[in-house]
Amino acid sequence: MKWMNQFTLGLIVALWWPFATVIAAPSYSIELEQPNNDVRDTASLQRGAVLFSNYCMACHSAEYMRFNRVARDLGWTDEEVVEKVAHGLNLPVDSLQTRIQPGVSEAVFGIKAPDLSLMARLKGNDYVYTFIRGYYEDEQGNWNNHVLAGTSMPNVLEGLKRHASAEEFDQATVDLVNFLDYLAEPYKVKRWDLGWKVVVFLLVLLLFTYLLKREYWRDIKH
Repeated sequence: MKWMNQFTLGLIVALWWPFATVIAAPSYSIELEQPNNDVRDTASLQRGAVLFSNYCMACHSAEYMRFNRVARDLGWTDEEVVEKVAHGLNLPVDSLQTRIQPGVSEAVFGIKAPDLSLMARLKGNDYVYTFIRGYYEDEQGNWNNHVLAGTSMPNVLEGLKRHASAEEFDQATVDLVNFLDYLAEPYKVKRWDLGWKVVVFLLVLLLFTYLLKREYWRDIKH
């Protein structure tokens, strides 16, 4: 039964590992808001992709993703993604590159704008959501951020917030985070759908393996 116990322990560790990584997530000086986004919501992802193109790609890239992959996952044709996200400036096979010229970000902001392909996975959805909503004007009239004080990133959503209702702005920020969540792990939904099937398969395999072991050792005296 020793091997049986080891197999069971390994299975428990494999199932517990995702929860352990969440528990080990970094803490911040302020309480992070939860976007409660849903990467299964295709309409939200489509709106988020357009927002990402309009407000983020002026400085940031997502070079690990191609336009045609976005089109396939979000239910667009190649022509639609070129029109809605690339604005006719790229081919479907191109990656989501920033539109800013080389060296301009360093000259204007003092730092190269980071690629956002894995930002949601690196920082977490709560961090990204709280950050883009965390801008405020200090006593000198300059923009600062509650999450990252002294950030070089300007408040790019200021105009959107000024001209939209509170509900519209809330939905826009959720949609944007939802798209960034998708960018960080495009296979997430399929992984979720496959995960429970793998667990069921392993449990059934465990049962049959145990029954087979009993059959082999039935006539052997211990």
